[in-house]
Amino acid sequence: MTTNTFNTAADPQIDIKSDAVVEPPITSTTQPGLGVAPAISEPDLESRIRARRAELRAKLVELKADTRREAIETRDKLKMKLSELAHIIKWGVVDGWASLGGPVTHRLDQWLAESEHQLVIKNEQSS
Repeated sequence: MTTNTFNTAADPQIDIKSDAVVEPPITSTTQPGLGVAPAISEPDLESRIRARRAELRAKLVELKADTRREAIETRDKLKMKLSELAHIIKWGVVDGWASLGGPVTHRLDQWLAESEHQLVIKNEQSS
């Protein structure tokens, strides 16, 4: 399996609603023969991705009315991060979240780390 990389810098005018279209439906967390998924102390990757995406969208809404150049640049960067996630999900989460391969899982974990860093920087700038 090859790992796809996407350059979202070429199109900073990405519509944040567009990633909802490519998001695969939530699959059942039951495993064959087990009935229910075992309890996990840490949220699964899908839950962490959805939570981070919601944080990024909330930050976009917060910055929507701000016309300062820094706010516009921040919005563009957040939109690119959301677009990058949409591409990863579209091409990597083909058969559902339960069947992710190692490269896709690694890329999603990397995206989470990058987006967390971006949120921390943006929150520090707005303080």
